[in-house]
Amino acid sequence: MTQTTLQAAFEPKLPRWLREIGWRTFVAAALLGGIIHIFATFAVPVFGSGHAYLQLRDTLPLNRMVVLPPPAPGKQLLPYLPPDNLYAMCRYELTGGPVTVTAEVADSAWVLSLHTPRSDNFYVLPGDQLRRKEVSFLVVPSGDRIVSEAVLAQRRASGTDTQVASPSLEGLIVVRAPLRGLAWQPQTEAILRRSSCTQVKR
Repeated sequence: MTQTTLQAAFEPKLPRWLREIGWRTFVAAALLGGIIHIFATFAVPVFGSGHAYLQLRDTLPLNRMVVLPPPAPGKQLLPYLPPDNLYAMCRYELTGGPVTVTAEVADSAWVLSLHTPRSDNFYVLPGDQLRRKEVSFLVVPSGDRIVSEAVLAQRRASGTDTQVASPSLEGLIVVRAPLRGLAWQPQTEAILRRSSCTQVKR
C-alpha cells in the first residue's frame, strides 16, 4: 500500500456539501456572525425592557433614600446582589423639579452612582482618601443646568453648586458600602441612613 493510499485511508471524510463550500464562504460566514453578535450586544440596552428598574419602581418610594436590608437568600430586592455589600437607593423623578442629594462616601471602597431606567451608569463617584467624605450635589434634567433662584439660594446655603445632568427624567441613585464584617454592620447602616435624596420644588 503506497503512502498516498495510507493518507487517503486516514483522512476524515467530510460531507459532500461541506467539501463544495469554498474557504471564502467560511470567512464570510464568520464575519457575518461577528457583526450580528456586536449588533446584538449594543442593541440589548437600547431595546431592553429595564426589568430591574421596573421591579424597583414598584418597591422604592419616590425621591427618598432607602437603606436596603442586607442581602440574604430568597430576600434580595434584586437578584445577584453580592452579600458583602450594603446599599442605599433613591428612585428619583425630575418632572416636579431637580433633586438634591447628600451622602457620605466613607472610604475608597464606597461608591455612589447614578443610573437611568435602562441601567446606563452615567455618573460614578468612588470614595477617595484625599477628598472629603461628605458629598452634595443637585441632579437636574439634561440641558436644564440653569435652575431657579430659590434652588440656587438653597445650594449656596449648603456650600456647593455642583450639578449633575441626568439624561432621563427618572432613574436611580445608589450608594454601595462594603460590609467588612457583622461587627461593622450597625456603623455602616448608620452612615447609609444619613444619605438623603429630596426634590427641590421649582
